[in-house]
Amino acid sequence: MASDFQQLFLQGLKQSAIRPNIFGYVPHEVQIEFHKSLKTGRLLLGGNRSGKTVGGAAETVWRLRGEHPYQRVKPVPIYARGTTVDIVQGLNKIMLPEIARWTPPSLLTNGSWEDSYSKQERVLSCSNGSRMDFLTNEMETDKHAGTSRDFQWFDEEPPQHIYGEDLLRLVDVNGKWILTMTPVEGMTWVYHTIYAPIMEEGEEDPDIDCFVVSTSQNPHVSEKVLDSLTKGMTEEEKLARRHGKFIAQTGLIYPEFKEGIHTLPPIKPDDLKHMTVIAAMDHGFRNPTAWLWATVDHEGRVIVFWEYYQSERTIMEHSQHLLEWEKANGLEPYYRIGDPAIAQRSAINGASVQTEYAENNVFIGTGNNDVNYGLNRVRQYIQNSGLFIASNCTHLIKELRNYRWDSWATKRIEATKQAKDQPKKVNDHACDALRYLIASRPEAEFAGAAGKVYFPMAVSPSTPPDGEDVYDKDFDPVDDNKFHPVLGSEW
Repeated sequence: MASDFQQLFLQGLKQSAIRPNIFGYVPHEVQIEFHKSLKTGRLLLGGNRSGKTVGGAAETVWRLRGEHPYQRVKPVPIYARGTTVDIVQGLNKIMLPEIARWTPPSLLTNGSWEDSYSKQERVLSCSNGSRMDFLTNEMETDKHAGTSRDFQWFDEEPPQHIYGEDLLRLVDVNGKWILTMTPVEGMTWVYHTIYAPIMEEGEEDPDIDCFVVSTSQNPHVSEKVLDSLTKGMTEEEKLARRHGKFIAQTGLIYPEFKEGIHTLPPIKPDDLKHMTVIAAMDHGFRNPTAWLWATVDHEGRVIVFWEYYQSERTIMEHSQHLLEWEKANGLEPYYRIGDPAIAQRSAINGASVQTEYAENNVFIGTGNNDVNYGLNRVRQYIQNSGLFIASNCTHLIKELRNYRWDSWATKRIEATKQAKDQPKKVNDHACDALRYLIASRPEAEFAGAAGKVYFPMAVSPSTPPDGEDVYDKDFDPVDDNKFHPVLGSEW
């Protein structure tokens, strides 16, 4: 009897050494911060072998046990869900083995994983009554519906509609969620809606925490292994695979745009009463309506000095705001240019956006919608120091910084197709307005800047730089040319 007990004891010790459970988990510094967060949602970005999936599995096991070393958690039984990429790779080779690795025998039915996990139903039933079901991003959205869940673990980034459907299961019980991922797909919806606002723009989110962990921060992975893992990768791929950094899988449309070069201090609109002012717009309702105001100096350089960026407003509300703002600053644009789609008439009332604006005393010409032509014109202005933007135009600057070429849905498709020759249609409303604005200017107006660039509105007239006169006081900004290549002869 003693011999049998001793044999079982030694066997248990051997098994624990080979396969440690949650009691042997020693988190590194970033994992500890992640586990301590009390917010509803937590995003853990990490390179390969950085410990992000281990951190997710450990957090999950603690929740299933109803015991957590860093915070108070909901008592058992709890109902959890795991969502991953697919069944073969994401579930069977990563998520399930990682949970099994850290689950102590006392949490399993009969101390056995085989007795606890149903392969057919993909449900883990724990000895304390907690349960966890497992789904994948491949499944239809309605498969992610169902009853409430107390906890949700996403391992790798889900499509946004799957993410939204799974989070709905948490609402009525105030459940918690975590997302652990390596950002190998580029600047996706997670970047734009979660990561960038918090980590790059400094917005405090009361509900979500973000953490980034590099593979080099994992004390269990050597530099030699790191080099082996990333051998042959591009520098951008290494940023994602080793450091959990979002990278651009598609190229910037305006790589020449540099905030340190092409931005100016804020400009007071009422300082521009005697200069050529033009306006451009891109219309939206649920998406923002973007308006830009710019001045054109006697060299043909365009300086965007003000923006308006609002969604969920009627055309009457937009018009009222624009007219009141222009009147308050003594501005009267020479012309306003916009998306040609505003001329399309509604099938419901027969009116167009352009007509509705006109009925509210805002008259807009339709711009050139040859996208590649417009992109090339904007690029020419940027490259030749012909476009400058006041720093208070934050939406335009942000969009230009992230404006990229579109890509195919998956890497597999991308490998068999030519690169897309069109911009990615996301967060591009101010960029579209800028394109219409630049394309509305005569091609011969600006050929490139030579020497220093000075702007009358950016410096005091009484203190010109280097003693030079920065503008001609007798210069008349009125353009006597009555023909415009876009607006025609009556503009």
